[in-house]
Amino acid sequence: MGCGQSIDADAAAQNQHSKAIDEELKRARAEEAKTVKCLMLGAGESGKSTLVKQMRLMYAHPYTEREREEYREIVFLNSLQSMQAVLRGFEVVQLLIPHTVRPAAEYLISLASEDAIDPSSHNMVPQVRDAIIALWAEPTTKQVVALSSRFQLNDSASYFFDAMPRVGARNYVPTDQDILRTRVRSTGIVEEEYQVRGQKLRVFDVGGQRSERKKWIHCFENVNVLVFVAAISEYDQVLFEDQSVNRLQEATMLWESIAGSRWFERSAFVLMLNKIDLFANKIIALKSPMSAYFDDFDGPDGDLESATIYMKQKFINLNRRKDRGLYVHLTCATDTEQARVIIAAMMDQVLTRLLSEVGLM
Repeated sequence: MGCGQSIDADAAAQNQHSKAIDEELKRARAEEAKTVKCLMLGAGESGKSTLVKQMRLMYAHPYTEREREEYREIVFLNSLQSMQAVLRGFEVVQLLIPHTVRPAAEYLISLASEDAIDPSSHNMVPQVRDAIIALWAEPTTKQVVALSSRFQLNDSASYFFDAMPRVGARNYVPTDQDILRTRVRSTGIVEEEYQVRGQKLRVFDVGGQRSERKKWIHCFENVNVLVFVAAISEYDQVLFEDQSVNRLQEATMLWESIAGSRWFERSAFVLMLNKIDLFANKIIALKSPMSAYFDDFDGPDGDLESATIYMKQKFINLNRRKDRGLYVHLTCATDTEQARVIIAAMMDQVLTRLLSEVGLM
């Protein structure tokens, strides 16, 4: 009889445990249903990871001291790699390195990326700093950077070259703007979670290079918001991974395939036409006339308004689902003030729509 009571007690305990698990799963599903999932997509170097950093600064905690230490090394690596790219660019644009700075150039070209960092102090190696400063003071170096659409160069190269006395100083600590300007090629999937207007927002940032896109499929299920970022300034540049393909052509092909994908039939769409500042510089200075790249561009070269309208319409026309709302923004991801306004407007638009759909507004 005692044995029978023990079995009954065990069964009751198991039943209670099973109910507790079911309740926990039910709560988890309810919580998940209330979470807005935002997928950030775009071709490589579109600036989407910079926008994710801006969202982090807006909706989460500031970068920690440890994170800033990690970014300090990335700044050093980016700075050296960028100047090495410029030095290789001299040959591409058929200019000679001035003899006065040739020793500095030869020194930098001989280094591996990690040689920019002093292993004992974790500061930038002073000789590296001084060589970059000397080269950047040469007008010919700036000429090469102005022609950088002909070779691969980080958009923030000039920013860090200008900041080199500060960046190369002992015990340098990166600012938020420095962190936004760093470039680390996105690989895999980075997930962040924020609270926006009392709503939980989960953001997925996926690597944009071709080799990374096969991983996107894992993010597609039940995505509420898709943010596609395209760098419209790159209409005169080629891909890092395939120098026979124009970057803007790659972006428009990718956008067209995503806009027509069955995976996103129920998702809100946000199109970020990014790097508008670099685009404006190219258009106004007539560095790369639009008519030389687009046969159907009928506006006058050098006219920013005509060029911007053309680019905007080019992407809008590729959205075949006219019944679906499409929010379009012109952005400069490194401009914190502008990015904050646009991201806030984007979240208001999207959350208002989503809450309306579920009857909460």
